[in-house]
Amino acid sequence: MNPDDARSALADAHRLQERTRDEHVRQQFAWPYMCATALGIFIAFGSTDLPAPWDTLAFLLGEGVLIGSVILQRRRAAVRMKANVGDGLFVLLGAFLVLAGYIAFNVVASLGVLSFGLPTPRIFAAAALALLFLALAGPSRRLYTALVRNT
Repeated sequence: MNPDDARSALADAHRLQERTRDEHVRQQFAWPYMCATALGIFIAFGSTDLPAPWDTLAFLLGEGVLIGSVILQRRRAAVRMKANVGDGLFVLLGAFLVLAGYIAFNVVASLGVLSFGLPTPRIFAAAALALLFLALAGPSRRLYTALVRNT
């Protein structure tokens, strides 16, 4: 093998590696799964306003939607990459931000109960959180793309 063939093979390997990374990011942030995740967030967090036997059922339904979305996404993935520390930290940071956002929206919605007499503040907080989750999908995708390319 001459040096030109070696350089060409190495360039092909790098190009295919970039395509693999781009496909991995694309399938992680596919809109059907993002919408299903937002629906699961809305159902799970909004369930706390329901009466006693229904709140547990709705919460389990919301968690089932979230878990089912993850399972379907993983099983239908065309590209599978090994998880690393960066992926784990990205998921933990996302989960922390979702909880912090819910707490913030819950405080605002509770103030709305006092001011406007809203009947179900946690459902409004859950809806706002689900919409914020979808709105931040684009910036999150760019951040995850940078994370995947640097690892």
